[in-house]
Amino acid sequence: MTIWRFSDPGDEAFAVAQRRGAWATADPAGTCSLCSASRQTRVQPLVIAWGRGSLVVGDFAWPGFDSEVIVSDAALDVLRQFVGFEPGPIQVVDEGSHRGSLPATSHGGAVAELFEVWVTKWVGIDRALSTAALEHACQACGSERWVVDGVEHWESAYDPDARTLLRTKKPRVSGAGLFVPTAELAGADIFRVRESPAWIFCTDRVRRAVLDAGLTNAGFMEMGEMR
Repeated sequence: MTIWRFSDPGDEAFAVAQRRGAWATADPAGTCSLCSASRQTRVQPLVIAWGRGSLVVGDFAWPGFDSEVIVSDAALDVLRQFVGFEPGPIQVVDEGSHRGSLPATSHGGAVAELFEVWVTKWVGIDRALSTAALEHACQACGSERWVVDGVEHWESAYDPDARTLLRTKKPRVSGAGLFVPTAELAGADIFRVRESPAWIFCTDRVRRAVLDAGLTNAGFMEMGEMR
């Protein structure tokens, strides 16, 4: 079965959520003294502010760089059938503009409560099958940095004639990507991977349910397979 990661589709028709916190610091310095990796961890609630642009809140919103996922109550109703996460609280801060709260959802009604997809299931990849390489391992803090090849991704290139940056989605290479042992998932369909902790992954079952429900502002990138 194919696995995917939740990903911002970049649809400007929907409001942009900007992450403002919150974090707990595991080290008073905030970063590792040897490799400068962050020693902060996310804690609840997820604090956001709304950016400029659309006033329409989609069923999915994307603070940060796909490291967190916000969903509407309609999206949460669809995701509740799957194991591996729990709904986390959202705190919206008003930064002195009209964007402290938004007036409408993509369905035309008042903005209902929003939730973070707070992932509770963590798994490791099959390192022999996966096209992932350990780029760096810190001897001080133990953090690792892995590079993954062959997965679906965006590439950007400047078009001098149009004077704009063009983005092209590159498909996953057949047989490449991250391979996750089915036994380690233990029935979970939403999860994080220890080698790529910033991303939130899901099975094909989740993706199909989201698309079949017609939820707005939802995006997925093909990352690999369950084995």
